[in-house]
Amino acid sequence: MTLKVNLTGYQGNVKKSAVVFSNDPVNPRTIVAMQGVVRTLIDVQPSASVSFRGLAEGLSPSTVDMVAGGGQSFRVLKVESNLEGKVGHELETVREGKHYRVKVINRLDQGNYSGFLKVQTDLPQKPEVMIRVSGFIEGEIRVQPQTLMVGKLGPQQPPRIGKVRVTSNRQKPFKITQVTYDRDLLDVIEQPVPNEPGFSLEIKPRIDNLAVGERRRTVVILETDAKPSEKYEVQVHVMNAAEPQRAGANAPTVVRKSE
Repeated sequence: MTLKVNLTGYQGNVKKSAVVFSNDPVNPRTIVAMQGVVRTLIDVQPSASVSFRGLAEGLSPSTVDMVAGGGQSFRVLKVESNLEGKVGHELETVREGKHYRVKVINRLDQGNYSGFLKVQTDLPQKPEVMIRVSGFIEGEIRVQPQTLMVGKLGPQQPPRIGKVRVTSNRQKPFKITQVTYDRDLLDVIEQPVPNEPGFSLEIKPRIDNLAVGERRRTVVILETDAKPSEKYEVQVHVMNAAEPQRAGANAPTVVRKSE
């Protein structure tokens, strides 16, 4: 029996195990463990991924350090990005041939993104280092949650109603100017939120318009008078769960003739 571990993307302490089942009456289940330390040619610290979340003005730059490992030396040739206009980057040489630092800076005022920075090196065994970058940048308005499940989720459950809070991140008054949704699937009732600028949207499913056992996805689109003007989407999953089939419901009827 040969065990192999794919160590791509790992660094530092690693422990993996496999369970071996046999017909041995004493030890029918045996655990084989493999552990060790993965020493990479380039250590990426603290992580090869960066995430920005919150208001743009409150987001500080993130740094990613690349340090030569195993006695190797390398140089960074260039840094490429597929997030131009959304994310900026700056390269710093901490120690020539041994230690480089990439500063990642959010450039977006509002919206979401996901992409990467590709750091190209002169090391043949490690020609590039990928840094994953994602952002969830809030603007003037916050909409929570952005995904809902409503309707009859179980055969014995009453229909579930969803609620969405639409509030101001800067505590400024605003109005909802338009709500667009599928009126065959949903009813949406708007109410002000007490003691703060904002609204609560009650999302009611129209179960009668769904077949039993049917599930459909729709979108509620919100627009406000806040600047800059944006459209906000809430994904809504509407269900009408089927009743469980009774045992023997489809069994053939047997008629016994009396002797």
